[in-house]
Amino acid sequence: MFMGSPYLKSFDLISFFSVLMLVAMGLLMIWSTSFGGPVEAKEYEYFYRQFIFSIIGFILYFVFSRLDYRFLSNLSLWLFIGICVFLGLTYLWGLETRGSTRWIDLGAFRFQPSEFVKPMLILTLAAYIAAFPVKKIINLGASLLLAGLPTLLIFKQPDLGSALILVVIWFFVIIAGGVRFSVLLIMVGIGSIIAPLVWFFLKEYQRQRLLMFLDPSVDPLGSGYNVIQAIIAVGSGQILGRGFGRGTQSHLNFLPEYHTDFIFATLAEELGFIGSFLLIGLFTVLIWRTLRIAERSTDSFGSLIAVGVAAMLVFQVLVNMGMNMGVLPVTGIPLPLVSYGGSSLIATMISLGLVQSVAIHQKSKSEEIHIHSMRQ
Repeated sequence: MFMGSPYLKSFDLISFFSVLMLVAMGLLMIWSTSFGGPVEAKEYEYFYRQFIFSIIGFILYFVFSRLDYRFLSNLSLWLFIGICVFLGLTYLWGLETRGSTRWIDLGAFRFQPSEFVKPMLILTLAAYIAAFPVKKIINLGASLLLAGLPTLLIFKQPDLGSALILVVIWFFVIIAGGVRFSVLLIMVGIGSIIAPLVWFFLKEYQRQRLLMFLDPSVDPLGSGYNVIQAIIAVGSGQILGRGFGRGTQSHLNFLPEYHTDFIFATLAEELGFIGSFLLIGLFTVLIWRTLRIAERSTDSFGSLIAVGVAAMLVFQVLVNMGMNMGVLPVTGIPLPLVSYGGSSLIATMISLGLVQSVAIHQKSKSEEIHIHSMRQ
């Protein structure tokens, strides 16, 4: 049986209900921005599409939670090849939008390969580091190459936000994998020296985003417009918000990308501090449970999977909320499980399904001791 008692016994209900509530809040806000305002007819499709994406996401969530995660460790080489093929398809058949080639158009729908690279990279890195500890410099260098190739391919699309997420995943997975502290300090020092050089490889619009972060009032009707409107939306929500469906910034089209990158500003305006606090609380619980599963894992592969997913969630949540409040540059990173977008939602659900698999399928410590004694 799919939902047999052994499955339910180890299933993390707290994590699942956090996911369920976050997806529901995202659908609620997309519904709000689709109805009750002077929007075009096509806006209605956002809610219906996201609802379908949510169903697909939950199906895959349960499928991957049912799948024994240890089976995937033997597929790490194929996963890495899959990463490169996925990104290669973008360069061959990618659809260019706003100067970036990130999407593949399949007619009925589009998908963003870089989103699915995230869970694939987490699995690849976890499998490699579990087998080849990064305390050895050669293994650390190899892990950098595994993460570096897809990161560069995504950076060249260009997609700075997704590239940064892959860097963060790699960084925290190697920390959890036991990289030496002295080596880590050297890496941070080298990274601090190299980081300013990235400026010269950025596109003009990316440079403008960084400059507007420092002072959006320099160009309030141009590059700084998005940030200014988002700050206004967040601030105008106050404690209780303007009310569901009554956000003026989104419904009057002042706030750009109000159902994707700036959906947190939409939520803060309509549901206020209370709604924002609830959203942050749900993310906190989800990340806490993910790290708890990592801590309880009896094998390094499962633990590293959970750490990689937690790092991905933390970075995306902090950066998205930060750019909505004007404290971080706009990078185009969606709010996981909440922002509109099938690729992001489904990839995140797959990642969280893998974390559930770690919670469900890992052997208990007593089982491990029993197996070890039998071998002796």
